[in-house]
Amino acid sequence: MNLIKNFAENEGGSYEEESVKNVFSQIGRLIYQPKKALFKIGNSQFSINLDEVGGAIPTAEPFRITLHLDKNFQNTLEIYPSSFVEKILQKMLSAKKKLRNNYTFIGNASIIEQLIKNKLLLTRLQKNRVYIRIPKENTSKIILTPPYGIKDEMQLADFIEILKCIETTLKTKYGS
Repeated sequence: MNLIKNFAENEGGSYEEESVKNVFSQIGRLIYQPKKALFKIGNSQFSINLDEVGGAIPTAEPFRITLHLDKNFQNTLEIYPSSFVEKILQKMLSAKKKLRNNYTFIGNASIIEQLIKNKLLLTRLQKNRVYIRIPKENTSKIILTPPYGIKDEMQLADFIEILKCIETTLKTKYGS
């Protein structure tokens, strides 16, 4: 995708894409092409991965934008759009999940408190629909997944800013 390639090159990073693989199956032709971009903004290392699928298969792997942290923070985090049921349950029950601006936050309570105070983060989350997590198996990375791809460089810059806000909160809380 030219958007990712251009962004990575503008940031002094690298872009790789494997050759297109064609497979013919009973349901039709399948086209598969993994793509990856690596770049650095300030002191933060980013990667964008896409395993693009086309042809007879109508779905594709989502983009995964990853911010690689300096160290393991030993805390998991999930931020995702709240469902209607979660909004109702949150009003009825006092749960450990925090609901803010139509997003659900799950994880360390003190980190979440800092995140929901960050106006820039909440504004960017309101403009975009994203899924963010720090996985339990590797707490040294923050993964952002947009469900509908990346429209333009401005939206990609928003996604990166969201990740940087979370990184800043973690570094402030735990030191760098």
